[in-house]
Amino acid sequence: MTFISKTKTLTYRTKYRLQFINITQDIERFIQSCGVETGVLVIQTHHTTCSLWVNEDEKNLIGTETLEGDLKKVLDRFAHPAEEYGHNDVRDSRNPHGRRTTHLCEPDEHGIVHECINGHSHAQGMILQSSLSLIIDKRKLVKGRWQQILLVELDHNRERTVTFLVQGSKK
Repeated sequence: MTFISKTKTLTYRTKYRLQFINITQDIERFIQSCGVETGVLVIQTHHTTCSLWVNEDEKNLIGTETLEGDLKKVLDRFAHPAEEYGHNDVRDSRNPHGRRTTHLCEPDEHGIVHECINGHSHAQGMILQSSLSLIIDKRKLVKGRWQQILLVELDHNRERTVTFLVQGSKK
């Protein structure tokens, strides 16, 4: 037996706020490519307004672009986008009075996207995880029948980066 450690970084393009993207198959393919018999998988987002979640990939629970799921209701009850957040009051050279004027991050005349009103997404990120650790046994991810690994967009459409780390023993 030898010990191995491998990483892989993937980028996902989200489409809307509170989108849940099932990344389980990408992770399972990576585990298979590593050949680890027994070990651990660590998954980490590179963002403060994007989270990871292990649960069911069921439309009434997580919702769709046109269907408000249970989790959107719960997360918005905790931190609704229409509430006032200190984080939304940023002063800089383009905004000397400190109020952001747009909810969605729109590019300026040079195509640069600046800060946007997203205090709610940082607050929602406090109750969801930015990393997960899961067990690998017999070259497979250990999970329950309905468990899936979901990337959760808390802010708005954009690219999101996630890194997977697999460590363990290989024959």
